[in-house]
Parts: sequence; structure tokens; C-alpha cells
Amino acid sequence: MTTEIQEKKDPYFQEIEKEIRRRTEEYKVLHEIAKILHYPESLKNILISALTTLIRFNELEVEHKAGIFLADPEKKVLRLYCTVGEFTKEFMEKEKEISYGACLCGKAAVSGEFLISNSCFSDSRHEHKFDGMTAHGHYIVPLKSKKQLIGVLFLYTDESPPWYVRSQEILLSIGGLIADSIVSHRREQEIREKNDQLKELNELKNKFLGIASHDLRNPLYLIKTFSEVLKDGTVGAINDKQKEISTKIFNASAFMQSLLENLLDISKIESGKIEINKEPQDLNSTAEQQVEMSQLLAEKKNIQLHFDPGVVPIISYDTDAITQVIGNFIGNAVKFSPANSKILVTTENLENSVRFSVHDEGPGLSKEDQQLLFKEFQTLSAKPTGGEKSTGLGLAICKKLVHMHEGKVGVSSELGKGSVFYFSLPINATTSN
Repeated sequence: MTTEIQEKKDPYFQEIEKEIRRRTEEYKVLHEIAKILHYPESLKNILISALTTLIRFNELEVEHKAGIFLADPEKKVLRLYCTVGEFTKEFMEKEKEISYGACLCGKAAVSGEFLISNSCFSDSRHEHKFDGMTAHGHYIVPLKSKKQLIGVLFLYTDESPPWYVRSQEILLSIGGLIADSIVSHRREQEIREKNDQLKELNELKNKFLGIASHDLRNPLYLIKTFSEVLKDGTVGAINDKQKEISTKIFNASAFMQSLLENLLDISKIESGKIEINKEPQDLNSTAEQQVEMSQLLAEKKNIQLHFDPGVVPIISYDTDAITQVIGNFIGNAVKFSPANSKILVTTENLENSVRFSVHDEGPGLSKEDQQLLFKEFQTLSAKPTGGEKSTGLGLAICKKLVHMHEGKVGVSSELGKGSVFYFSLPINATTSN
């Protein structure tokens, strides 16, 4: 017991205890400031909270007055960003902007070094004076992230403040944390602004596509209708050359009409104007109807189109949307398959979803082409085998429609060995409008 009392009175042990308390406080303030800098708040609020925590660190023995300047490296000035404590109107007005090299903060910006000032009146570096200014000292901390100056932090102290040996190390560590946080917030803000710009441009694009498509619909419909009347000889006989030309006009206008419809679909989906109304139903029934409707196109190319349905549960989906996807998958298989080949359409029950697949005996797809599939306006090396036209939008629309059902699309293919296009829909998808 006597030994314990002697140890407590021993200056050596007292100093050890004091040092342990200081290190504990250091850890606490560093941890607290690091935590504050990750708060989901505005940058200014976060920095004010960090400064408030910092000036409460007893070992620094600072006043309740501090602030942060942010650097503008192009104009070589510091701009006052936030303060904690009471500052005069004159200070706030005159210190709005400080040139690099001016006064203590400007000098720290140039040198990048930590500065200590014992008195604002005796230190010649303290160039800025204000009415009613009382004697005080300063800690000036450059805020650097990866050696880049981000700003300057200043703390008010008493004249000739007592100096804890680790104060500079602590303040520079905190300065680094603050600088990194400022850089991170700036990047996040840039990303948000870019996303907003992209969203605005995308909305403008969709609006333009919608307007342009609607405006082109009527004249294009007339061209298609009149060319059909001419080629069929409804208004009178025409010679073979005229019939050939009118047929080309009809085919071109039909392709343009398909392109416009696809553009309208894309713009509606991206602008959120397409509603998905899911209802419990049998995917086999929807698939069978589309197979039957595609039989005529397949027969024209002497392609055998066969449907092999699996035992699948009832799932919820929008009839129009999934009918469009199935029709596109089968239509593409017919379009890109050679004559006298086979196309197999299947459905199967997976663990948590139902899959629809179309297997063809076409030329197959290279790995490069597979990367481009389901993207808008892509030109692939594989070409339609019957001279059909492709807008490059069908699969992109299919992907968007399936994703709106929380489903997935994909392809399995190898050059010279055909392709399998498929999509899957979740069995327990939530109903949405």
C-alpha cells in the first residue's frame, strides 16, 4: 500500500499518467473528427462541427475562435469558407479573400508549412489589423491532400500559448483528414452535378425523340400507304419498273415506321411514361401465341419453328411488354437464320425464375458482338439472311422492358454454332404500376 502511494506522488509516475491522458484525448479527438467528416451533411456543416470538436481539445489550449479558408490555386487566393466563434463584421468583410503570401494564412498557403504566431502585434507576419483587435496568437494549419493545398485552417490562442510537444503533429493529421474530406465532397458534388446534367440532357433527348417521331409519323404513313396503293395497282396498272420503284419506297417507309416506333418506345421507357401492369398469367400461353404468329415468316424462309414448353408456374408480368420481347426474340431468330434451318423456342422453370429461350442455327456471334448486344444503335457483324432491315433498337428495348419486370436478359453463342437468346422473369416479383 505504501509503495502505491509513493508511486502516485512520484513525479515520474505522475508524468506517465499525464502522458497517457493526453494520448487518450488525442485518440478521442482524432476519432471524433474522422467520424464527423463522414456525416451525410453539407460540407460547411461538417467543417463547422469538426472545428467545434477541435477547439474543445484541452491540450491545445485554444480560444473558441477558428475558421477555414479554401484555396483557389488558379487565382492564388484563399476564400473564407466557415468560422466558429465570434468575429467582427470588419474581420468577416476584409478576410473574405486573402492573396497567397499575405498575412499568416497567405504565407502558410505559399510555404505549405505549419505556422505558429505568439502575438498578432509583435509578429511582423501578422499584417492584417482590425479595430478593437485584442492580443492573441495563432496556429495556422495548411490543409493538404496528397501534397495539394486545399485550404488553410486557423486557430486563435492566447499570447505565447503553452505548447504541447505533439500539437503540431496532431493538427497536421487533423488537417489532412479535413483536406481529404473536402476533396471527397467536391468530387461527390461534381458527380451529382454531372448526373443532373446527364439526366436533363436525357430528358431533353427523349422529349425531342418523342416530338420528332410523332411529327414524322403522319407523312411517313402517307408515303407507305400511297406506295402500297401504287405497287398493288389499285389506282391503275403500272409497268414493271414503276412497280419495282414503288415497292422499294414501300419497304423503306415500312422500315422507317418500325424505327420510329422503336424510338418512341425508347423515349417512353426512359422518361418513365410506360406503365408496367403485372398480372398473374401463363408464360407458355403468351409464348405459344407468338410462335404461331411467327410461323408464316419462318415458312417463307423454309425454317422449322418449334415450341417446346416446359412445366412452369404462373408468374406476374405485363402482357403487352413481354409479348413484345418474345416477338422480338423469335423475329430476330427468323431474320438471322439461314433457310432450311431450325428454331426451337422453350420455357423452363429455374430455382427462382422462369426462363424463355430461343435457340437458332444461325451464324452465331463473336465475343465482341455479344458485348454490343442489348445496347442501342449497335451494328453487328452478323447480317439478316433474307435482306431484312434492322434498327439496332429492338434488343435494347427488350432489355429495358425485362428489367422493368426485375428480370434478366442474356445470350449464349459461338461462331458457327448458332445462338440462344433468353430472358428470365422472377417467380415472386412484386406487382408494380
